[in-house]
Amino acid sequence: MYDIVKSPGKKVTEKWLEKAFAPLSDFLAREHPDEKDQMMGYLMFMGNEEGEFHYKNSITRAYIVFDQSGAVVSQSDSALQYQFEDMFGPRGEYKSLQEYCLHPSVTRWIEQSLNKSAVAKYGLEVGVFLQELWGPMVNYDFSDLKVGFPLRGPRLPYCLFLYPSEYHALVAFQFIGDEIVERRCSVAQYNDYLECERRLTIEGWRGIAIIREMLEHISALRRDMPLLVRNACPRR
Repeated sequence: MYDIVKSPGKKVTEKWLEKAFAPLSDFLAREHPDEKDQMMGYLMFMGNEEGEFHYKNSITRAYIVFDQSGAVVSQSDSALQYQFEDMFGPRGEYKSLQEYCLHPSVTRWIEQSLNKSAVAKYGLEVGVFLQELWGPMVNYDFSDLKVGFPLRGPRLPYCLFLYPSEYHALVAFQFIGDEIVERRCSVAQYNDYLECERRLTIEGWRGIAIIREMLEHISALRRDMPLLVRNACPRR
């Protein structure tokens, strides 16, 4: 039996992380020894409640669940996925933001809402997202679109959050930096990211994670975005 893992409180330690990921780590070492490290890089610990450990793939959003003894209770098809060429296609070459023919409202919102560092890091992804996905859903009216984490708390490094403050559903768009996706951040920073994910879920928000590969092959997102938003909790 694995130890019950409670909230780490204000400080996440290596010992706490080892306990939180112990069932998953042992399972992958046993069943997928050659791919363990790659798989672990995309799996988030979501909690140990009612005798079950829950882990979520940060890209596919699929879960794998273990009981307290470490036996698999449930596993979605894409829970352990770590290669995304089949989902998004091979990584392509980005055009610059200036090469896109953007709607004037998209250009204006980016100029007024993002600082220079955010534009340099996320500008292209945000521009494509607003142009191809969110803009058509709101008739390119971004007057209520805010930058920042929608809940009170510290600023999260390596991520950019956008959320419509007056939209009928609680939805937040999370642009995930390569530092998080490739685990090039510190343990503390990665766990701040996981904590933000948990807080959004607990507070009823639909968090929609976006990485570069998704926008390079955008047809799947264009198809699924209305459904994801429609299934979000209504704003009260």
